[in-house]
Formats: sequence, structure tokens, C-alpha cells
Amino acid sequence: MNAPLALAGPAPRPLEGMIVTQGLRAGYGDGPDILHGIDLAVASGEIVTILGPNGCGKSTLLKTIGGFVVPRAGQVLIDARDTTSVPAHLRVREHHVGFVPQTDNVFATLSVAENILLGARFLVASQRRERLAQIMKAYPSLAAKKDRRASALSGGERQLLSIARALIADPAVLLLDEPSAGLSPLMMDEVFDEIVCIRDRTGMTILMVEQNAAQALAISDRAYVLALGRVAIEQRASELLNNPELAGLYLGAH
Repeated sequence: MNAPLALAGPAPRPLEGMIVTQGLRAGYGDGPDILHGIDLAVASGEIVTILGPNGCGKSTLLKTIGGFVVPRAGQVLIDARDTTSVPAHLRVREHHVGFVPQTDNVFATLSVAENILLGARFLVASQRRERLAQIMKAYPSLAAKKDRRASALSGGERQLLSIARALIADPAVLLLDEPSAGLSPLMMDEVFDEIVCIRDRTGMTILMVEQNAAQALAISDRAYVLALGRVAIEQRASELLNNPELAGLYLGAH
């Protein structure tokens, strides 16, 4: 007699959110996979932080979501639309994704206004002027220096400039790679405060990679901790921040 067939369990519920990755694998060139099947979801209006040790795949994950790294398997969905094969510049134009890189994020020889306008090259001239005026109103410290070269700005001002350049295209999703990198504690606080203000003012969905775990978790709704290219933990930020065992294991706390 044949053995009875095992009944299949319910199919896994698809992830939902403004940003979704499913089974995401990615790497560089002919090298090994850096991401090993990442499932992630960020709801509309959330701030979510990606944490983990150096080399765990945090920035690779963000770049793959932004379209700068082509995945080897899996999907990237933005607002329920499949963007897996969409190049970065079209994610900005057609899927309303803003990306702020960790390094080389401003053009030192260009003015503040010229840097910001680079983020709106695909808009018609009247829209560019309107959006620039709105950005200048939102960032009076940048407006006061709009004709100065970016090389004359402080580190914190440069980071705000790179964020402003991403915002001029009016994104629905903002990806931030190490927004506090190289900043003093005071400037770090200012940048994190601005991230919260952006979300509260616009309802934007924000996903960021950060090494300063405590400060990032303090402003986040949820967090993903990566280890060796896989999701080790997905938890509410407040719970992760207040769990000393997890903090010591994954976040470098003592």
C-alpha cells in the first residue's frame, strides 16, 4: 500500500509594504553571493534601519533595492510594482526612489544650488525651479549658502545637501546609506532629527543602513539585523534597543 500523501501546509503569506524584497541574492562581478535570500518589508511611512557587523551585506542590500546592484535571484518591489530589473535612474523617475550614498555624495566644485538641481535633471525647467524653491524654504541653512561651493560646507551641511538633492525629485521612498558617517555627535543628532522631520512632514518611507545602532534605533520603527548576508533578527526598534543580549551580540554594545 502506498503511504498517504502528506498534506501541504498553507502557503507563506506574501510580504507587503512600500518596499519589499523576496529571496534576494546579490553579489559583485564573478564573486560569491553577498546576500543569501533576503526577505524584507518596509510599510508606508515607516523608518526602518538595517544593522549588522561590517561585511554582512547592509550596503549591498540597500544598493540592490536602489537599482545599483543587479540581483542574481529574487525580487525587489516598490509600492507593489516589480522593479527588480529597473535601472537606478528609472527607479528615481518612475518609481519615486531617492538614494543618498555614503561617500562621494556631493560635487565639491559645484554650488549648493547646482548640487541640489542635479537631482531634478529629468524635470522640466519650471518644475525644477519650483522644487528648488521648496527645498530652499525647508533648508534655510543651505539657502543662505546656495551660491557657495559644496567644498566650503561642513560635514553635517554636506550630508543635508545630499539629502536635499534626493528630496528635490519628491520621492516616496528614501534610501540612506550611513547618513551619520564621519559626523560629529552634534551634527549626527541634527541629521537624525532631520530624518524624523522628513518622515513626519511628508509621510515618506525611509530605509537606512547605519553603524551607530543606538541613535538609529532611537528614531526607527523597526530594524533588521544582518549576519553573513542573511536576516538574523527582525524586531521593533524599541525592543531591540532594550535587549542587552541581542545588543551585545549583534550591535557591539557592552
